[in-house]
Amino acid sequence: MAQVPWQTLLASGLVAGLLATIVLIVRSIIQGALVPRQHLLDVQAERDKWEAAWRVQQETLAEIDGRLDANTEALRLMQQLVDALATKGSAR
Repeated sequence: MAQVPWQTLLASGLVAGLLATIVLIVRSIIQGALVPRQHLLDVQAERDKWEAAWRVQQETLAEIDGRLDANTEALRLMQQLVDALATKGSAR
């Protein structure tokens, strides 16, 4: 059996320790042990609240957009009416 230099053994030990640490951290994150579960639930509730407010805002903007479209159409029709009345009045 060949002799392995101590530097190689030390480096392989450090790499193995680093990999084990990464595995433990990832496992803790997946299990929810690294961050308290209540904090995650609080963050989720806050996100849901903001998402609901955003949906309401989008609906409000859609309603305003519809009203603006209706007002634009009404203004166009009134302009046609004024033009028709002006044309009819100048023809007399």
